[in-house]
Amino acid sequence: MNSVEDLCTLIARRITWGRGEDPQSLTPDTPLLEMGLVDSLAIMEIVSALDAEAGISLPDTEIVAANFRSPKAL
Repeated sequence: MNSVEDLCTLIARRITWGRGEDPQSLTPDTPLLEMGLVDSLAIMEIVSALDAEAGISLPDTEIVAANFRSPKAL
């Protein structure tokens, strides 16, 4: 994983988009929690994908809502 844009792509593949929402609109500042784009299951899928695809392991203490406010926050 080289950039926040790569992270945006990873996240976009793991969230459920609502009707009329454009997956291409995910930016580093997209408010993931405020928009309801992630829930606890999506967060765990993102954490798992970070580990499997990018070799990035997040300690349990870092898996908190504040770190998932936006791709940039993560």
